[in-house]
Amino acid sequence: MGKRSGNITVIGVPLLVVIVALVLAYSPKPIDWSLSYSKQDTQPYGSKLLFDLLPTLITTADIKTSHGPVHEFFDETTESSNLVIINKGFYPEPADIEKLEELLFEGHHVFIAAQDFSDNVKDWLNIDYHQSISFNTEFHDSISFNLANRKLQKPLGYWYKKGITNNYFNSYDTLQTSVLGINNSGKTNFIRIKQGEGWLYINLNPQAFTNYQLLKDDNADYAFKCLSYLPDETILWDEHYKIKNKHLPKSQLSFILNRQPLRLAWYVLLIGIVIFFLFESARRQRVIPIVKPHINSTVTFIETIGRLYFSRKNHLDIAQKRFSYLQEYIRSKYYINTSDMNEDLFQQLSEKSSLPIRAIRQLFELGENLKNRQQISEEDLEQFNRRIEFFYDQCR
Repeated sequence: MGKRSGNITVIGVPLLVVIVALVLAYSPKPIDWSLSYSKQDTQPYGSKLLFDLLPTLITTADIKTSHGPVHEFFDETTESSNLVIINKGFYPEPADIEKLEELLFEGHHVFIAAQDFSDNVKDWLNIDYHQSISFNTEFHDSISFNLANRKLQKPLGYWYKKGITNNYFNSYDTLQTSVLGINNSGKTNFIRIKQGEGWLYINLNPQAFTNYQLLKDDNADYAFKCLSYLPDETILWDEHYKIKNKHLPKSQLSFILNRQPLRLAWYVLLIGIVIFFLFESARRQRVIPIVKPHINSTVTFIETIGRLYFSRKNHLDIAQKRFSYLQEYIRSKYYINTSDMNEDLFQQLSEKSSLPIRAIRQLFELGENLKNRQQISEEDLEQFNRRIEFFYDQCR
């Protein structure tokens, strides 16, 4: 019998390891709904699809990627170009804003799609906007965006059923600003601001440019129509102002988990290590030492103090303290005020402790009489203590 069970263990454990590893390796990966906006990400809120389709929009221009802040990346760039920034928020440094102003006055064009801006950007552009409260991927229902230009707009607009923000402008400089887009409520959400020889384009709903929305119905037309305002010049795609300021490179572990054969081998290795430790710990477990329980020094101290009081024959003091502790116990357990002895007190305490009112009255009368005594005998103390202990026993 023992040999048969051993054979079952030898065969069953490796088989179980393989089954579990196969299940883990071939199980579908959970969808990452984080707001990435990166050209490298194929997740719903990445921008790989838009970036790959840019050559169809700007046919004769180069497409480059900026991995640094504006004031550093444009130090050596003099040719006219389009800077495209798509991110959840845009929080540039003061040096970046100065460089953006310089670029715009020289004739560059800047396209920014973001749902939030830093205070220095809002002060610079003199804009204010309403931001829909959302935590990453809050879903709104039945929201429509459209273009203001009659040649570009769609009769019923571009409808988004979920996974979209509904931000719009509250105020902007009407002398230098053109309205390019609105939502289904007629609120402005896409504008163009004249800055020197260039134009600054701001769209408050960046999720409309992500993979998830481009694949829904014909909503890709909206994103490309927004970008069609840019001239046919070099596009500089931003990867710096993404979440955490840059797209972090993937770790070696993510490289393993993203490839099925490596993922299978990784899970087999981990499960094998766990099983090895489980079997080895069962075989070589040390003898568990016997730990003696700690002595309750508090009880010993109380007993010592009690013997000290009793040896001094101060029976009255002990009785008075016992009665004081009894009153405090009643106050803390039953929330009854014991400062005034009357029939109401006895009645309440009798109802809550299930003791006869006569016994409670006698106990409190004995306790009150202690105030008028000079001393009591040992027998009186024992009798009084028995009454108190009887009260405690009944209450418990």
